[in-house]
Amino acid sequence: MKFENKVVIVTGASSGIGEGVAKMFLAEGAKVVGCGIEPAMHIESENAIYVQADLTQYGQAEAVVARAVEVFGRVNKLVCCAGVTFIGSLESTSSESFMRELGINAGGVFNMCKAAISELKKQEGSTIVTVGSDLGVRPIPERIGYCPSKAAVIMLTKCIALEYAPHIRVNAILPGLVRTPMIEQRFQEAEDPKALEEAYASLYPLHKMGKVSDMANAISFLSSEESGFMTGEIMHVCGGSLI
Repeated sequence: MKFENKVVIVTGASSGIGEGVAKMFLAEGAKVVGCGIEPAMHIESENAIYVQADLTQYGQAEAVVARAVEVFGRVNKLVCCAGVTFIGSLESTSSESFMRELGINAGGVFNMCKAAISELKKQEGSTIVTVGSDLGVRPIPERIGYCPSKAAVIMLTKCIALEYAPHIRVNAILPGLVRTPMIEQRFQEAEDPKALEEAYASLYPLHKMGKVSDMANAISFLSSEESGFMTGEIMHVCGGSLI
């Protein structure tokens, strides 16, 4: 198995992309430390633990790493999936909301990487994968906080990759819309779910939305030796939206 006996921290592991990524690593033999703001994750395995944490607080990010070392002895890999999407324009978004979104999406990645780096440096073949967004390079209306926060994740990824090469590889994926439970709920609540689904699909040259497994597969590749000559790379997993 690709990640046998590797210890992987996955943020945002209680839902969506993070949950799918945690399940992928478990299936590939890893020990998984999930974390997030929710009280628990929906995964039960002797090879997985969960730590509730607000990653905007550096001390709580440190606690996640400490728990990983306490239970599994080390940290080999980090995947930063946790994030939020607030909707609003410059005029409709409060300063507090803007800073909160930056704090979660970019600050949370900074805190988790900073907390984990000393343990990652102790292992050979350590990797970090962050989850940005195609909207980190392609602005759309009503995402005045989200787009800049994901742009920050992209540059943060490159900075950390440069600082820690050649010992730790650091890469990012840029998803488009992914069929997470949050998106599925939008379909359920829509007056015309089929029309909304078609509208979302039409945003992409591949004319479909991404699946959680698409994101997990990309993260698996970037976390493995299959991508051993890649660092500081930004992998577009967004259906061709950036062509």
